[in-house]
Amino acid sequence: MRSGIAALFAAAAAAMSVTSGPHPGYAADWVGKATEQQQAHCAALEELSFRGPCLFTYSVRGLTFPDKAEEPGIFTKTARMGIFKPKGEGPFPALLILHSCAAVDFDPDHIQAWVNRAVKEGYVAFVVDSWGQRGIPELCRTSPPGFLSSHLYVRARDGYEALAHLRKFSFVDIARVGAVGFSNGGRTSYMLGSAQMAQAFSPDKLRFAALAAVYGQCLFMRPDVDRPILALLGELDEDGNPRDCVPRFRRLKDLGIPVEWHVFPKIGHAWDSPKFRIPQRLSYLGSSEVLFAYDANVAEGSRNRVFEFFARYLKT
Repeated sequence: MRSGIAALFAAAAAAMSVTSGPHPGYAADWVGKATEQQQAHCAALEELSFRGPCLFTYSVRGLTFPDKAEEPGIFTKTARMGIFKPKGEGPFPALLILHSCAAVDFDPDHIQAWVNRAVKEGYVAFVVDSWGQRGIPELCRTSPPGFLSSHLYVRARDGYEALAHLRKFSFVDIARVGAVGFSNGGRTSYMLGSAQMAQAFSPDKLRFAALAAVYGQCLFMRPDVDRPILALLGELDEDGNPRDCVPRFRRLKDLGIPVEWHVFPKIGHAWDSPKFRIPQRLSYLGSSEVLFAYDANVAEGSRNRVFEFFARYLKT
């Protein structure tokens, strides 16, 4: 069974046509250069299929993270790269918040609701913006040449480097850090649960304690997942379709992988984004048309489920 699931993921990776470096001749803020140490690290990876994506990922400009945290107030804008903490010295558990393919501030109310809830529940909330510093306005309908095929590996690197960054703060309990991602960020959450992904992008061996994917395409959950993962799906969502995902989750769970899931009935994609109060059918890179529709009750229900899940793994 495991080999069959691995073959499915290998086929998906092949379909992505992963390249080994930035597109030649394309100069932009996202282009960087892998150090000799990073090149050697990628070349030494046990999993051969990771070596090319690893090298590409380290050929992308790394992110600069905030050197201080804020205690958010009523008027604090949180839809940006930032670390937001509860009052007090901690140490607190922490959550990375991973935006969708859109810009982190595409729907400020969406990110704001999750940050506010996280801080209220006693978590440090680290909003990780993977696009802004790299001059990428969004990745839903356009992409820099050569970037789309390996961008989830880049976001996984961002996640692990953000995790390592949190170790600098005494108010964070580094053993109790999770991540929650939305749509494209949900795909990233799935990737962060992979042991091989950690080997590639967490050289200091730090791992996430638990992960949540909110309307994320489940194809990107690797068969070597060894972290607890919660998947929230919409019955009418064509991107992260429960008819595809639930059987996959069941197979993975039968293998002993700590995955759990919930399907919200009669709801599509991006149900917690007030930007879609008027339902729309939209297409984006790599997808056919998908139903985007906000539902306040489902939005609140999804936050309840996510924080109940994290309480079991990050607050014990």
